[in-house]
Amino acid sequence: MLQRIRDKSSGWMAFTILGLVIITMAFFGIESYFSPKIETYSAKVEGPAKYWIWGKPSREVSQDEFRRRFEAQRMQERASQGEAFDAVAFESIDNKRRVLDEMIDEQVLALVAEREGITIGEAEVAAELKQMPEFQVNGAYSADQYRLGLAARGVTHAQFMASVRADMARRLLPSQVASTGLATDAELGEFLRLSRQVRDIALIDLPTPSAPEAPDQAALEAWYEANAARYRSPEKVAIEYVEIDANSLDVPTVVDEQTLRARYDEQRGRYVTEPLRTAAHILVAAPADADAATDQAARERAQALAEQARAPGADFAALARENSEDLGSKADGGLLGPIEPGLFEGPFQDALFALDEPGQVADPVRTPDGWHVIQLVDITAGSSRSFEEVRAEIEAEYLATERDRRFSDLGNALVERIYRDPTSLGPAAEATGLEVKRSALFERGRGEGIAAIAEVRAAAFADNQRIERQVSEAIEIGPGQIVVLHVVEVVPEAQIPLEEVAERVRADLVADTLSKASEAQAQALLERARAGESLETLAGEVGRTVAELPGVSRQAPLPPALITEAFRLPAPVEGEPSVGVVRLGPDRHALLKVTAVTEGSLEGLDEETRKALLGQVAQARALVEAEGYIRALRREYTVTVAEARL
Repeated sequence: MLQRIRDKSSGWMAFTILGLVIITMAFFGIESYFSPKIETYSAKVEGPAKYWIWGKPSREVSQDEFRRRFEAQRMQERASQGEAFDAVAFESIDNKRRVLDEMIDEQVLALVAEREGITIGEAEVAAELKQMPEFQVNGAYSADQYRLGLAARGVTHAQFMASVRADMARRLLPSQVASTGLATDAELGEFLRLSRQVRDIALIDLPTPSAPEAPDQAALEAWYEANAARYRSPEKVAIEYVEIDANSLDVPTVVDEQTLRARYDEQRGRYVTEPLRTAAHILVAAPADADAATDQAARERAQALAEQARAPGADFAALARENSEDLGSKADGGLLGPIEPGLFEGPFQDALFALDEPGQVADPVRTPDGWHVIQLVDITAGSSRSFEEVRAEIEAEYLATERDRRFSDLGNALVERIYRDPTSLGPAAEATGLEVKRSALFERGRGEGIAAIAEVRAAAFADNQRIERQVSEAIEIGPGQIVVLHVVEVVPEAQIPLEEVAERVRADLVADTLSKASEAQAQALLERARAGESLETLAGEVGRTVAELPGVSRQAPLPPALITEAFRLPAPVEGEPSVGVVRLGPDRHALLKVTAVTEGSLEGLDEETRKALLGQVAQARALVEAEGYIRALRREYTVTVAEARL
């Protein structure tokens, strides 16, 4: 038997299988057989394989990236909606998918940019940076504001420039597609024909039918049984919680002089700024991997342009507009604006900062984009504020930092203690010296006191807290304010006995009866109007008059449902009245008839308005085309979404 096994394992088939195993291990490593890969992405985007099944370009949206984007969106929505912000609705899976879809589109565009070899030059990145409003003061780029912005983000200059470059590369193709969006006068005319269309309408505001007789007990019981879901008490919970408010923490109010001076020295860059140089340049493009002949030709052309720029009376801006191949600055005469040390690196920066007088032109220098001819346009003097000038500012910042540090340390200590025992809040509160408070019972959608905060209710009704009774994570309820809670009581949803809601059941039944009667009355009159009876006849029967509303536009100050129905109905033709019914309230309807339609037109538009409207139509088309382009790109890639990790 052993001999048969040896014979079977020494043939060409065995060697083939062994070879495949060796190749697999060479590519993936033997550890892949013993260490299962744990996926942590929220979404993964994969492109077509370059070599059979290998070499698939891919990008992931990590859970941390998704959470940061989702939280940023939450803060933006809360700021814009104020008290109307619904934290529970915001947490819906549809909303999460909407945010994730935006991030997936970004990753698809990043893969496409890599595939197409799209690169963004340093000058273009610098020009984009200077247009960012967060780095501007009074509408102009501020180097100080830029430094503060980087510090707030916790990134270096190189990291931020790389992120801007990547974002510009992603946006390039969609923006190029959008730039092709055009609209003709015929399309503008069609748009105005519909958007400026007006209609003459006539309507009867139908009366509410007479109230029915009071329902008897049998009717009440039948309605109650058929609509039992309406008459249930909502689930309620009560919580214990601890709150940390940075504003109520004890912190020092006086800082010694030595500490303040040390802080001034550490942050000297905030108070002492180096002189800035305003530069302009002309780019003679030459790829980094260009052959020697191409590179030499570009260099000679750049040298010739430098000599022209140095000639007496030369106009550098005109030379740049005519010869520069940097699309980002060419139209501005090559102007790059104020430049601080570190904004550009390598030969470009060295050449610029070697110039001493405005108007000087440096010898051409090489960067990955090509050869640059650089002119020093202006030198802006630096600034300096002494310690005495900024002492009060430093002290206030130091005390605020100490308050933040105390807040952070206390929050971390609380959370760390909770991790040791996530089933009880008392020990963690005792260890950190915080008071445990208790709320009254509250519902998922409303509450009082601490439960009036939507984020607190959302956490309390989460499964981990409501069912498993675990202490929650820290919940930010405001700047410098966090809450940690523990559900201590749950009152389940329950059916309310008929006796307790009898009046409510009676009101609901009467309202439903009136609503159905109103609907039946409206439909009956609609059928008669369609059969050719006049509105005047029908109005007389119900004790109403016909209201004539000529020239109703889509923006008329009328109930939205009425406008929608008026423009949904077809234009009237002989023998086919254009009539419909509009529901204006639970037991209120209107019978509506379109008597005439007047199309909108271009007549009466001045040339400036016509061009503006044409631009709006073109812009709308451009957005649609750019979105269509992105959707088409997504079909080329495989997108995997981890719904369970959202």
